[in-house]
Amino acid sequence: MVKFFILKKTVAISTLLASSTFLTGCPGVGDRGWHDETTEAVREGQEICFPIKQSQGYIPTYLAINQRDTPRTEQKNRIVGDVVISNGMLCLPPDEFTPVEGKEYVVKFILKNGGRFESIRSFVIAVKVVNGNVGSFQLQDSEISRGYQ
Repeated sequence: MVKFFILKKTVAISTLLASSTFLTGCPGVGDRGWHDETTEAVREGQEICFPIKQSQGYIPTYLAINQRDTPRTEQKNRIVGDVVISNGMLCLPPDEFTPVEGKEYVVKFILKNGGRFESIRSFVIAVKVVNGNVGSFQLQDSEISRGYQ
């Protein structure tokens, strides 16, 4: 009788542990989030550029340029293959991005290096043109994923 009780309790605990792992998943790289980075926007000739620190080997894979407060369902984004990082700058030509004076834009892009999950970098930049000068402004908390500070 005691052996049966111990066996029954062991089965119950084993089932609980197995189902908990099944329901929550095993901890690993895929369970970790990453925080967005930000940088400034600058004009280089006719292009709008974003300086990227430690950009060696990274290529852009995703790009979204939308006016601020555009509902998520109306945002335009695309997979990129025609945008490159050169001399530490990701530059967008006028046919890709020509900000209008006084309007606020949120530019998002993802960089990938070598296909490993750890090598993904996500950037969010707020861009505005004032008196013909391109500049950046403060992002709202809902627009960027920040780490605890």
